[in-house]
Amino acid sequence: MGKAARLWLSDGLRGKVLASVNHATFLLTEAGELVWLATPESPQHRRCIHSTAPLPRLAVDSTFTIRARSIVLESGTELKLGASQVWEAPVLPVNEVIDFGILPIKLFALVASFLARETPPGFGAFIRPVLQITEKQAFTSGFQPEDIFSKTAWPVVEKIARACLSHDLPTVLEQADALIGLGEGLTPAGDDFLGGLFFARYLLSCSYSHYHYLKLDDLSEWIDANQPRTNQISYTLLKDNIIGHALEPLNRLGLALLTDQPVEIAGSAASDLIKVGHSTGWSLLTGFLVGMLLVFPDDLSVPGPQFEATGFVS
Repeated sequence: MGKAARLWLSDGLRGKVLASVNHATFLLTEAGELVWLATPESPQHRRCIHSTAPLPRLAVDSTFTIRARSIVLESGTELKLGASQVWEAPVLPVNEVIDFGILPIKLFALVASFLARETPPGFGAFIRPVLQITEKQAFTSGFQPEDIFSKTAWPVVEKIARACLSHDLPTVLEQADALIGLGEGLTPAGDDFLGGLFFARYLLSCSYSHYHYLKLDDLSEWIDANQPRTNQISYTLLKDNIIGHALEPLNRLGLALLTDQPVEIAGSAASDLIKVGHSTGWSLLTGFLVGMLLVFPDDLSVPGPQFEATGFVS
């Protein structure tokens, strides 16, 4: 289980089932903390508890109590936690981050190899046209998304990408309002995209603290103000990403890109990330890559793979 889940699920605590889906059951404590039970194939997170036993399908609003290091369900079933190992995300070693000038080259290499073998759905289709913009900000791709949510999101995402390249976080935040709650499911694609974006900003601000424009002190207030526009689960995960707590493969991707690890390690993390949900992982990945533009030069010329509307060419 995640370290935070272990802390929150203390003896005597009570709560209720917030949501139950095929591979996860979301619990809400009386103190308002979200924790979820998931299968071992699910990515780890500070709020996640992996269960090797089949997850019972629990009724929404049914109650639970923590007693003797077990989750005691309203039905009387006990889920024993005593033998659980505690997972904690590795900390970014800020003294080992690569020179920011290398980051664009490394990111382009990652995306070139990754999209050569993957066909991105949903918000993932934004990756190519966004990186075309990095080569020439005046470039207009003529990109036309297919699904309704992507059509709504693309003009906003394009503005966010350009604002990132201009190192203009206030404009990023202004545009981000339009993406809150956009999409379907427990974590709408707009929220996932913003989660990846703001997690990238968090890592960059830790790694390159001399870039004062990366600081944005009112992010927590911003997401709190927007809470009514999305659901409790998505709001909680987005707020976690904002303060630097991400799913394990996204955390691993950030560490691989920002330190002197091979591009293949970052590619492996990205491959694990896109397996999350139907399109959640792709939306997180796309937002993260857009967030990385915050330390790119305004008009980038990167040796190696270049982007055209039809794909990559040498």
